Amino acid sequence: MNPVSFRTKLKTLFMFPLFLIIFSFLIILIILTVFIPNGKSLATKYYKFFGWLGLRMVGINLTVSGLENIDTNKSYVVVSNHPSTLDIFTHIYGLPISVRFLTKTELFRIPFFSRVLKILGLPRIDRGSSSLDFDKINNSIQSVIDDGNSIMIFPEGKRSNQKNLLEFKKGAAHIAKKFNLSVLPVVTHNAHKLMIKGKVWFLSGDIHLDVLKPIDDIDKYEVDELTNLFFQKINEVLTTKK
Repeated sequence: MNPVSFRTKLKTLFMFPLFLIIFSFLIILIILTVFIPNGKSLATKYYKFFGWLGLRMVGINLTVSGLENIDTNKSYVVVSNHPSTLDIFTHIYGLPISVRFLTKTELFRIPFFSRVLKILGLPRIDRGSSSLDFDKINNSIQSVIDDGNSIMIFPEGKRSNQKNLLEFKKGAAHIAKKFNLSVLPVVTHNAHKLMIKGKVWFLSGDIHLDVLKPIDDIDKYEVDELTNLFFQKINEVLTTKK
């Protein structure tokens, strides 16, 4: 990675505290939506604004292709490569459907923020537990679907910090088959160059999302086969496009 310029450091020192202030204000607004009729809809709009805010303040120019492949009246299991911290913002804002991420249980221990996660309906999963409560996880996923939203999963399980894919875990395929949801593959380009794990420098740049055709015939595949299929689809686009 190239040395960070003085201008980028200066921008980050100014914009990062400002982002935290606005983010804190958004947390309060989302919490207040529980007292408002149709509050879930308003909370989702704030959630979308959070995605836009992150990209705007960092200085990201986001472009998206393949939007014609999305039926906005359907719920999906959305799967994508995960090269950067910025992937949260790009997928929240860039997709015309509202996605809910499988969320680590540690985040539900943060005061106030945990309330926001519950209001937005993000499914909670304790990856470190040897005895997962699948009934509870399944109920939270069903709630996402009932609200007309989609499940967003990064099958690599962590940020790769690189262009090449890490091995895909099978959770997305399990959920797709369990809830009879089409799988929507999305490919992120160039994000690995802009913000990686452990770095918060606000590097301006371009990110492009490729929305691929959904995999609708999931019953034809076993879990391993389905996982390999969307791995191959994402990897093919990732390696053939600059």
